[in-house]
Amino acid sequence: MEVRAITRQTLVKIFAIIFFTTAIGGLIFQSTTFALPRIFTERLGELAGTATMVGWYAFLVFSLAALAQLVIGYLVDHHSLRLVFAAVALLQAIFFYLMTHLEGMTALLVSIGFMFVVFGQIPINDVLVGRMARSEWRSRAYALRYVVTFSVMASAVPLIGWIHANGGFSRLFGLLAVAALMIFGAVLLLPRANHSFGQQV
Repeated sequence: MEVRAITRQTLVKIFAIIFFTTAIGGLIFQSTTFALPRIFTERLGELAGTATMVGWYAFLVFSLAALAQLVIGYLVDHHSLRLVFAAVALLQAIFFYLMTHLEGMTALLVSIGFMFVVFGQIPINDVLVGRMARSEWRSRAYALRYVVTFSVMASAVPLIGWIHANGGFSRLFGLLAVAALMIFGAVLLLPRANHSFGQQV
């Protein structure tokens, strides 16, 4: 396969996509992880009749979702990162949309699904930075990515409170589905070809 030297314009485009998806992904991650216990309290009904049960269900979901980073890491090593990233974002949108009005056991199962792909997105942006940034810029690129992540995540808590007060979790999941579709659209703009100092995107 022919390897082409990456242009400055393409590099700027890739990093714009990285930081955009990092920002939206950070908002999604913080919103779901922070709100999940309250979601279970409202949506699981008799399945989570006590705070202890809510805690155990949250523990179960987070534990299973953490395995996603191993699964996604394997997929990224063996398949196109662009394809894996797009699939993760699209699955997020689908699960969030399904979750808008679910309750009971179905809500619990779908929550496992959306948390799995939310956690699965975490290593993808790091892989993109590692593949596209030259070694002398890589540490600064990672640092900037985490500044973006934590800055956006800080806004998630008051945002969740405002959205819940003005439409409940159904509205929150609707907005998260739109956010995931925005990530999906951005990922489709990533280049397909190999470049001289990056593996296939």
